[in-house]
Amino acid sequence: MSTNPGEATLYSEALAPGTQVGRWRVVEPLGMGGQGAVYRVEDTEHPGDFYALKLALHARDERAEREVALMMTRAAHPHVVGFHGCARWPHPREGCLGFVMDWVPGQALDVWAETEGTTFRQLAGAGATVARTLGELHARGVLHRDLKPEHILLRASDGQPVLLDFGVGWYEGAAPLTTGPLPPATLYLLSPEAVRFLWRSSESPGTHYTFQPTDDLYALGVSLYRATTGHYPFSEWLPSELLQFAIVHVQPLAPVLVNPRVPRALSDVIVRLLAKDPQERYPSGAALHAALVAATHGEQAAWDSSIFEWEERPPEKEGALPERHLVRPPRPKPSWTSPPPDPVHVARRGRWTRRLVCAAAVLLMLVPLNRLALVTPSVRVPDEEWATDVRVDPASVQSEQAPLPARNQKLAPCTEGLEVELSGACWHSLRQRPPNCPRQTVAFKGQCLWPVPKSRPIPTSVDGGTPDAQEDSTTPP
Repeated sequence: MSTNPGEATLYSEALAPGTQVGRWRVVEPLGMGGQGAVYRVEDTEHPGDFYALKLALHARDERAEREVALMMTRAAHPHVVGFHGCARWPHPREGCLGFVMDWVPGQALDVWAETEGTTFRQLAGAGATVARTLGELHARGVLHRDLKPEHILLRASDGQPVLLDFGVGWYEGAAPLTTGPLPPATLYLLSPEAVRFLWRSSESPGTHYTFQPTDDLYALGVSLYRATTGHYPFSEWLPSELLQFAIVHVQPLAPVLVNPRVPRALSDVIVRLLAKDPQERYPSGAALHAALVAATHGEQAAWDSSIFEWEERPPEKEGALPERHLVRPPRPKPSWTSPPPDPVHVARRGRWTRRLVCAAAVLLMLVPLNRLALVTPSVRVPDEEWATDVRVDPASVQSEQAPLPARNQKLAPCTEGLEVELSGACWHSLRQRPPNCPRQTVAFKGQCLWPVPKSRPIPTSVDGGTPDAQEDSTTPP
């Protein structure tokens, strides 16, 4: 690593077990993302007490300093991971800043939802608690701004949800993290109004989007959609320009239409959370909490059933017990709320516009023909140089959930010793490690995984306007 003041860069292998960081001894790595690494550590002054250390990848990281300030004060809450102190490494003054927090054994929301025995009543209860927590944080002037399933941890000891990772959180008086129109974000969790602002921001250079509580609640709706259906409303693997257009103009199918096991009342709550107009959503976390609590009063049998169907498969080895596997519903095909933009109306010419229109045409062929009432688009297509300010590459962030199989990917059984089996599909583990995973790969538990293609891949059409569609027939859907 570089140890020049202000230039320190931490690598994933830097903190080996036994490394001392202040009074904390590293036990094992827990995960690594684009801005920091997390380790399980032991308090040397109280042996046997374990915590989690989040260490910034760069010295003098303003994001880490912001997160520390937030965790110490306004974000302190019973359902937010607790703060216990700071440390620097390798130098106590010039090193990378880290902070120690509760170590919370448990599962991310989506992984927990896909565990056999998890019921819709439990999910609604967890969602209601998260909604109330967000409402209380919003009342303090705190916005999470990066809420996603892996940032909602279900504590193993009592099943209660705990919010993680306020690295891009906002509070009154906080300095902006970037100079772009949006702060660092995950594209498929952005609200429609945030994407509309991104499109219009070239008309007012230097402007910044003001996140609202309804943005956090929209992201919670996306997370609940993922937990109830096994899919995001719009695939995280879509090209960024097509994904932006879908978020603004495409109505996702109601969860009950994707997974018929979902209670109708819960499906209706999630649909309202995903409304295109923020004024049509729940106005506060308290209102959402009340709606989820009220929804559970009906359809008793449905609420107490498992979220997903499970099937029993014969064991691969003679004498072993049968294995039970989750049956994931098919990926939903949403319906349009408006037609693709007219290139003349858009008034943006060049490669980016052609790519967007072609991509929209491809999506139009993939979705059902029944459309909702048409609405004339009132937004403009963004310029490519600033549209990339949002984090859109799923491989750049390590996920706690097992990756879903890609299109035309080889399914299990996998070649022993050469391939890794996850989610019933086969993957190659590359030499690169997060956050340096190349395109077309997935970062998962410290590995860069590349989907192994079928021996006879099915031919796919090539969209001349979207380079992402041209690169590889194994590109995830």
